[in-house]
Amino acid sequence: MTRTVKNKWKDFVNELLTFKWILFGAVIYIYGLRAKEHMYVASFQTKLLLNKWDLLHSFFGNIYLILYFILPVFLYRSISIIISDFDYTVLIRFGSYRSWVYATLVRFIQSLSISMIVWGAVSGVLSIGAPSFAGWSPFSKLDGSLSETQILQKFIDSPFLALLLHFALLILSVSCIHLILAIIYVKWKKRGIIVFTAILIWVYGGVSFKLLPHHSLFNLCNYLILHSGAVQFGNIWGSFTMVTGLMILLIWMVNRLDLNMKGYSWRYVVFIALIVMALWSGMREKAGETIWDQFLFMFIGGSNQAFYFKSFLCYWVLYFGFIYWVQLYLQKELSEMGYYKLLRYQSITRWFWRWYHKIMLYIGLYLFALALLALFISSLKRFSFDFYVSIDRSVTLLEVFYHFFVNGYLQISFYVLFVFLISWLSKETFYSLVGLAILSFFMLPGLNNWGIVPSGLNSMAYLFADYSVYRISIVLSLWNVLEIVFLLYVFHKQDLDF
Repeated sequence: MTRTVKNKWKDFVNELLTFKWILFGAVIYIYGLRAKEHMYVASFQTKLLLNKWDLLHSFFGNIYLILYFILPVFLYRSISIIISDFDYTVLIRFGSYRSWVYATLVRFIQSLSISMIVWGAVSGVLSIGAPSFAGWSPFSKLDGSLSETQILQKFIDSPFLALLLHFALLILSVSCIHLILAIIYVKWKKRGIIVFTAILIWVYGGVSFKLLPHHSLFNLCNYLILHSGAVQFGNIWGSFTMVTGLMILLIWMVNRLDLNMKGYSWRYVVFIALIVMALWSGMREKAGETIWDQFLFMFIGGSNQAFYFKSFLCYWVLYFGFIYWVQLYLQKELSEMGYYKLLRYQSITRWFWRWYHKIMLYIGLYLFALALLALFISSLKRFSFDFYVSIDRSVTLLEVFYHFFVNGYLQISFYVLFVFLISWLSKETFYSLVGLAILSFFMLPGLNNWGIVPSGLNSMAYLFADYSVYRISIVLSLWNVLEIVFLLYVFHKQDLDF
């Protein structure tokens, strides 16, 4: 055992002293000299003294260095490990794709460790001669954004802890990228696809840095560099939360990999990502003071008095997206419909109620999950948790909860029954989606002035219009009852009862 450990350490040291890592350190040293000069010039201009922490954070957190050199090096190492380790004899030894993916991740983290050692050694050499302080320097405490430390000191007291957190975020983010590339390779087993994906990630990193605002959710820098993420989220934990969430999702996907990839659906991942994007884009950071204000903005939808195209799209994703999954479930149920099910339930009506009871439970769980996710995303921006709606004090939290859960439940229930009815009568699920598309037009201003067409009535915009949330409940309840009565009539007319 001791000899094995010694051999591993020997291999590690030999790898550390290879030409590629020496070249890696040389490039960082050359770039670090320029960064050091820039820092001293800024210190001279502000007449404030800097210290070693300013230089170290500048070397490790430089956006240009990470995006245009460090990231492509990591991507190259990731691809090299994936391709070199993918062999069916190796897969037989590991026994599953899942174990193989985790083994490549271990090798990748080992490469990350070597790169961090080289990076740290070069940075230590470059910081020789700089003043040494236990905490942040006078230069870093300047109220500006001339350096990484001037941003980070606003969020964390210890420069050492800030550096450790930056390393942790960078390692976690590139590990996520490695898992994405490994999963893609397992899925298609084509080198060209993961090489293209890696290049796409690199190009997207540069494009998002140059073209997207720094506070954009889709700026890759916010998840690779701590101070950039702190600017985006207003705290140092927002980036960790997003990346950790992605890591959990990727681990969930990896744990479901096996030698038979048929039936593995990526639609869940896409739908969850669309929900997060819809909720995040619905926030209005310059309006409102509390998380409840942002909750209203996220689910604002539209009314006959107000319409915003982005809010309309978000409504489609959040609500009609759920109906899409119900549609898939319904399509499967109808395709499996046969005499054996009729014999089991004795009538189509009993089968319908058993199916609909499950959907009713799913609707409640979905609304609850949406509410928790929306409040969590709002909390990342450090909005107040005070129990009031600042944008309109006449709107109470009781009305907000009632409208979201009760009217939201009734509205989604109507959509489900509407989809079921069209699918049952037409025997073609596609027509139900067309029906929903037509129904959604009544969310446009002027087309539903009386509020009697059951389309988008659960939009939070109705809280700011001259509508009673209880009147909306009555309207939606009547439509749900009418749909159920009509369905029961159809079942009876078709004489399918035994």
